[in-house]
Amino acid sequence: MMPGADWPLGLACMAHALSRDLQRASRAAGGPAALWGGTSAQLAHWLRVDGDAVARVTASRAAFHAGSAREALAAAGVTHVGMHSQVYPARLSSIFDPPFGLFGMGCVIPTLACMEEGPTVAIVGSRRPSAAGRRFAHDLAAGLAERGAVIVSGLARGIDGAAHEGALDAGGVTVAVLGSSVDHIHPRRHLTLAQRICETGAVLSEYWPGTSPAAWRFPARNRIVAGLADAVVVVEAAGRSGALITADFAMEHGTTVLAVPGWPGAEMSAGCNSLIRAGAGLCEGVDDVVNEVAHVGWRDVQSPLGSDGAGGAVLALIAREPCGVDRIVTLTDMPPEAVAAALAALEISGRVVREPGGVFRAVVRRQGG
Repeated sequence: MMPGADWPLGLACMAHALSRDLQRASRAAGGPAALWGGTSAQLAHWLRVDGDAVARVTASRAAFHAGSAREALAAAGVTHVGMHSQVYPARLSSIFDPPFGLFGMGCVIPTLACMEEGPTVAIVGSRRPSAAGRRFAHDLAAGLAERGAVIVSGLARGIDGAAHEGALDAGGVTVAVLGSSVDHIHPRRHLTLAQRICETGAVLSEYWPGTSPAAWRFPARNRIVAGLADAVVVVEAAGRSGALITADFAMEHGTTVLAVPGWPGAEMSAGCNSLIRAGAGLCEGVDDVVNEVAHVGWRDVQSPLGSDGAGGAVLALIAREPCGVDRIVTLTDMPPEAVAAALAALEISGRVVREPGGVFRAVVRRQGG
């Protein structure tokens, strides 16, 4: 039997061998460490499996060697953080059925430390959002990242991807939590996005490497997304949406939930509007999130209306002539990522609007408005 401190890694291997999660079995056993140390008869009872499956599990456990497993993970660039580790997220340890450990790629340890020190906001929503919803998710994530928040989402198409991209475009840190293993990026179209995330943030999963995505794993993944966050923001969601599962997990744990209101009767508004009716906070921009989440880690940022700084330079240019991102980069000689971050802040504050074709126009406000 391996040392007790390595049971989180061993249980992940056991779950992979069975192709199922072990949370219910862990509760029946009285805890994950007890589950790992159970006899064959106990495992059969706790796991609710027959003799063949028990034999497979006990053989897998007997053959498991933590040191060799960690060497193989390190060679593949994968970090494992068990729930007994000092860097395991404190928020996550207190949720119902916390993961026994987290596998990660990228800047895993620094990112987990960053999440403990500053605010963490999950942004989730539809896989098939409207153009406006996708843009709002991107700009909200960018604005929150500028204020010091780590942005968490699930790397799915639509709102999730837009939130990750917004945080990255603003030079922030973002975390993707998968419904598959970290070496099995899903969807494949987000492989490049996952690689970008790993440069400054992390891609996380509770699943042993080599685990393919499965329908039941995505709701399980959502409890981790909610558990890592100080607040969950739902941007667009239909009446039956996975994003609402994330919101439900957050509400059950007492985590702040906000929703972006939508047009009555629109399919993508049904979930968000129902959340607001149920007591979720209304989110129309960065300030709504900052005001709902009391955290000493929020950063003050210079107003984009100032006469200096990236925001001021971009706004001054757009006020003279509406133009697109490429022209702004050319005329200001600013890095594209700085221009994108400035535009996101200006758009969220309502100082500029995006016209068809990607052209930005300054909003003229009457004095006192």
